[in-house]
Amino acid sequence: MTNTKILLVLSTHVYSDKAIEYAVRRAREEERQLVAFFLLESELAEEASERFSDIGFTGDRPSATLSESLMREYRQRGYEALGRAQIKAMEDGVDFEPLLKEGPYVSTILEVIRAHGIGLTVIQRRKERSFLHYFKKGLSVKVKEAASCEVVIIE
Repeated sequence: MTNTKILLVLSTHVYSDKAIEYAVRRAREEERQLVAFFLLESELAEEASERFSDIGFTGDRPSATLSESLMREYRQRGYEALGRAQIKAMEDGVDFEPLLKEGPYVSTILEVIRAHGIGLTVIQRRKERSFLHYFKKGLSVKVKEAASCEVVIIE
């Protein structure tokens, strides 16, 4: 499988029209297929429900229900984001494949890159607290360092 496709990473945590426009433009200019991938980050829902439980806001059972509700909300956001990307791709005459998958951020993106013959990945940097970037690498940088293809990080 040749690495001719462009992967646009959209996630529960962050996605923007700027990233969509960039990926669609590159796909059009280079006559490549665009794979728009929405990553459902299950750990975000679990973390939120655990925090509510830890502070005594919810009990164990309500915490599980909250996590399930958050995942439904994230899935709905995913469908909306993929729809926006698809509309832009259709307007620009770009071959489009939507993909929605649940998993951890870095490993799931790397898995999709390998499985779909990706030659270029477009990813948006997650916003972090301003002082944290001095102490740790962002997840988008970890993807860029480990990916087997070119990775463009949109600020």
